[in-house]
Amino acid sequence: MDALSASFAAVQVLAGDIEEAICTHAVYYSIWRRYSALPERFDWNTKLPNVKFYPLRPELVESTYLLYQATQNPFYLHVGSDILHSLEKYTKTSCGYATLHDITTKTKEDRMESFFLSETCKYLYLLFDTDNVVNRYSAQFVFTTEGHVIQLDPALRHRPWDKDTCHDCFLDNRRAIARINESFVSHSCPVYEQERRYALPLSRQRLGEIEALVGLKNTPATRSGGGG
Repeated sequence: MDALSASFAAVQVLAGDIEEAICTHAVYYSIWRRYSALPERFDWNTKLPNVKFYPLRPELVESTYLLYQATQNPFYLHVGSDILHSLEKYTKTSCGYATLHDITTKTKEDRMESFFLSETCKYLYLLFDTDNVVNRYSAQFVFTTEGHVIQLDPALRHRPWDKDTCHDCFLDNRRAIARINESFVSHSCPVYEQERRYALPLSRQRLGEIEALVGLKNTPATRSGGGG
């Protein structure tokens, strides 16, 4: 599997399939815990990376952010903190953050992709800034595939030459925004049970199975307390 697939958990969240998103995310986070980074490609059969570089991709952070927004489980704040710690420890340089040439040796390349700033850092920032306007009024915003935030302005959906155009939408944008919020009520994610918000998102047995699947269990990094 490749690192880009780590974004699939985010897609599952947006589709309302929270339980599957939790499982998908756990697989990629287990790999991160093993290497303190996510290899570009990981081989299920050997349980080892076969493309070892990590170009500071945002997909795991994006899924972590959306899962926290959907569940409000502090576990995902811990995940974000773990990722941030690894980035600071292994990729930070005197003038930016560097691609890891080899996640096993943590050797660096003289390169920082633009998506690190536009996506990886942005999703980490929004994960921890819980009172950010984007989080408080999430139904009013949409993210592009490159992490750019676009406000959904309903006034722009109306054409002045249409007879049934609501002209006051142009004059009172707040009422238009309220209509958008109402339209999202029936399409929101299912309510996440209150009692699960302060527990591990998966059972310890299930987490153990996932850890074994990616070779995290019984590795030297695990026995010494983690790879990051």
